[in-house]
Amino acid sequence: MEKTHFAMTKLRGFAGLTLSLVVAGSVYAQEPTPMPEQAPPANLQAAPTNTQPRVLGAEQRAPMNDQRTAMAERNRASESLRPIDDEDIMYKTTLWRRMDLQETQNQPFFSTNNEITRYLIDGMKAGVLKAYKNDSLVTELTPEQFQTNLRMEGTGAGLSDEEKAAGFGDPAPAGDDGWGDSAKKKDTKKPAAPAAGGVDDGWGGTTGAKKDTSGFDQPSYADDNSAYEYFPTDITVLELKEDYVFDKRRSRQYYDMKSITLIIPAAKTSTGLDREVASFRYKDVDQYFRSNPKKFIWYNNQNNAKHLNMADAFDLRLFSSRILKQSNSKNAYLSQIYGGEKEGLVKAQQLEYKLMEWEHNLWEY
Repeated sequence: MEKTHFAMTKLRGFAGLTLSLVVAGSVYAQEPTPMPEQAPPANLQAAPTNTQPRVLGAEQRAPMNDQRTAMAERNRASESLRPIDDEDIMYKTTLWRRMDLQETQNQPFFSTNNEITRYLIDGMKAGVLKAYKNDSLVTELTPEQFQTNLRMEGTGAGLSDEEKAAGFGDPAPAGDDGWGDSAKKKDTKKPAAPAAGGVDDGWGGTTGAKKDTSGFDQPSYADDNSAYEYFPTDITVLELKEDYVFDKRRSRQYYDMKSITLIIPAAKTSTGLDREVASFRYKDVDQYFRSNPKKFIWYNNQNNAKHLNMADAFDLRLFSSRILKQSNSKNAYLSQIYGGEKEGLVKAQQLEYKLMEWEHNLWEY
């Protein structure tokens, strides 16, 4: 037994020694053999150590400057507030909207003494804004034409061409009383002149002249055309023209507003029809509103400390409106296409949902 135990002990010692030699040999075999250093080739140049940015020459800068200049000129000539390149427009349609300032959602644009219509009229009279005949923004209105459009019907505007062609304003023939009969002989007796220093009391008598002791000049409206103009609070309708554009570069849709038109509603006119006063380029209106952010405010009824500028309120789409017309070959309103105001109102709401779903479905597969 002792011999057997001794033999096993020697065998274990021999196996352990053999295993140690094998491990040491493997580690030594994995160590990389150092390579002798070699001199670099003679034709190899050292990398430049200059880290300054590369400066373009005049010939290289010229095309870039021309491109920037052309883009700036195109943006300046565009009617859009934020122009989009034609190459980036995947889809576009034009919408006309009616904005009633008496609606609850639109009343912040029509707060007392801060009416948007008042600011637009004042801007035109001050020469800050340009007014146009319609939303095509081609024919510019003169101050006199703009004042004529604001004037109430039958208050100094004179007869229209149609009324003159119908015979209104022509003098009656001699001896005709206007009803086809000969005029009666008029009494040529002149009324008695009022006494010196007196005035006619309207009953054939005279009264003493009264002197104004108030110290204020009495206004005269004989030649003041503004005395017959509509008030800004009477103009309660705006018509907005805008492009619905999908920008494929940014992969989203934009509302690009082009013009704002002042409209006197039918309830305020003697003809019973809506009356357009003038149109304004929205690009100019946005600049006009942002020139004085504290004045042109969108009134916040919920938080008086957070009134907004009207330009920001338009960008955030904080107004309510309904679609009157979508661009079409006949230039017809929805009510004309579908045969009635009720049908046009229903189609306007359906068109709103259609445009919303159209953008949504671009991202659904």
